[in-house]
Amino acid sequence: AFPENSGNYFDQQLIQTNGPKPVMTQGYSTDNYTKWAEEYIRGGHGKNKEKPFYLWLCYGAVHGPFTPAKRHYGDYPKSKIKIPKDIYPPREGKPKYSREKEQWIPGPDGLPVLKSGQFAGRTVSGKAIHGNDIHALTRQYHQGVLAIDEGVGKLIRALKETGQYDNTLIVFGADQGIAWGQKGFQMKLAPYDGTIRGPLIVSMPKKFPQGKVCNKPVGGTDLVPTFFKTAGLELPWKMHGRDLTPLLENPKGKGWKTPLLLAHTGMSYGEDCAVVIDMKDDPIYQKQEVPWWVSLRTNRYKYIRNLIPGETEELYDMKKDPEEFINLAMQEEHLGLLRKLRKQAISELKKTDCAFANKMPPVLKP
Repeated sequence: AFPENSGNYFDQQLIQTNGPKPVMTQGYSTDNYTKWAEEYIRGGHGKNKEKPFYLWLCYGAVHGPFTPAKRHYGDYPKSKIKIPKDIYPPREGKPKYSREKEQWIPGPDGLPVLKSGQFAGRTVSGKAIHGNDIHALTRQYHQGVLAIDEGVGKLIRALKETGQYDNTLIVFGADQGIAWGQKGFQMKLAPYDGTIRGPLIVSMPKKFPQGKVCNKPVGGTDLVPTFFKTAGLELPWKMHGRDLTPLLENPKGKGWKTPLLLAHTGMSYGEDCAVVIDMKDDPIYQKQEVPWWVSLRTNRYKYIRNLIPGETEELYDMKKDPEEFINLAMQEEHLGLLRKLRKQAISELKKTDCAFANKMPPVLKP
């Protein structure tokens, strides 16, 4: 609604609340969002069993430029991360864009620094607080998460103190992952776990077991059907996501064999995706150099089809190679599996009514 302010993720946000006049708010956005959400929970919403509530809380301060609350500037003073082995090009067996991606370069002291000198993404303001090397930048990011951790704790306490906790479905997630050097990236969009994999924590003590871990791959489109099922409602129209309640009820269940289909089509949606466009006409590709792609993830393997004519397909054994270093699509002994997953990806695309499922650019023949 306010595009001139849309990139300001952590301070001085233009907010419209139940009325026509927007107000410029002050203060750290994570703390503001927590305060407003807690007021909503404690204000009686949800206490009427005939009128359940839905609260969607989107914290934005950990979006680039990853700005923490000032009270957390001193946290994690000695933190360091494991620098990815593939942070610098070239990367054998990858499609051209990820083979050559170079968002990081060696800094004066040998540590990786951002080649552009600034965070990826559009922001109104923001800065590197502790320095420009990869350890300093990830420290800053993790400091930003601390206020979210505090906020979620306050909201859970509010639910418990108002008697709503046991019967409230809580879903903690993110819109995507963000790479810190994996495949040379410091951004999202690419089909690798380092760039797109996000957290997903689900809690509803009255209905689902607690303290369990599920290793099945799931996606954002699966959440809405799950919400409807948990609430005892029928879907109002056809949806392409999967109901996750069988996994939530039995995280180790062996009956779940449905693969996860993901696709990236830049800024194109609906009718604009009737055909695969030339990437020179895609604004996201022109800016980030990540082409359209389709990915199929089974329990063990990930298949990627990059939608550029004659480009390399990708196939990874996520059990043996979770960092996606070795592209099995380049190895003759895996051609049978490659063809099987290629066919399965097309089949899953058709289930989503994808118009370009049978009109994808030809792949590079291994």
